[in-house]
Amino acid sequence: MSPVLDAPEEAAWFDAVNGLASSWGFSQLMLAILPRPGMRLEDAFIRTNYSAAWRQTYNDHGMAYFDPTVSHCTTRSSPLIWSPELFATEQQQSMYEEARAYGLRAGITLPIHGPRQEIGMLCFVNDVNPTDSFWDDVNRALPNLVLLRDLVLDTSQRHLTEHAQSLIPKLTPREKECLKWTALGKSTWEISHILNCSEAVVNFHMKNIRGKFGVNSRRAAAVIATQMGLIDPG
Repeated sequence: MSPVLDAPEEAAWFDAVNGLASSWGFSQLMLAILPRPGMRLEDAFIRTNYSAAWRQTYNDHGMAYFDPTVSHCTTRSSPLIWSPELFATEQQQSMYEEARAYGLRAGITLPIHGPRQEIGMLCFVNDVNPTDSFWDDVNRALPNLVLLRDLVLDTSQRHLTEHAQSLIPKLTPREKECLKWTALGKSTWEISHILNCSEAVVNFHMKNIRGKFGVNSRRAAAVIATQMGLIDPG
């Protein structure tokens, strides 16, 4: 495990994680973590050696929103071993069939639930039929996989922080003021009087704010901004 602890930078860190997974018989690996509550699935910190074509297909079709491994990890802590029965709906079966074409046939997913409310998964995958011998290999490797999962979470903190900061929208001082008063329940008319400007100006700032956060309402933007520490409603 020491290569993961000693890795000087992110690429070497993930290479070390991938090397350990490979030594235990898993040819493909995927790590996905949401660093804080309220983040969209699309904004997860993801490192993987999955096929780029598969990742593109997965993202284009929004498969994270019906992937049973994702839903498991949001509510459970126990390991999830893949099986054809896991992909129960027609949509999930189609996803699994396509995944197999990219070498994602058998695997185990370990949920991640961190002390800073991180949530995510670490998947170890192989292009083999899930026979009894495969399950025996998984059972033997499981203690090491769980240990690696915990080590990955601990050593990922710097990378998660950098990733989260890269997603923080850049707000102007006036936009922050508008969001602060929105978080305090003020209407457009009230904010315009507080800031001594027209309602049209407030609406202009709110439109820009919604665009920067990728949401449809100012309330949602205010909630996210508060979670990110961009505003303090007081």
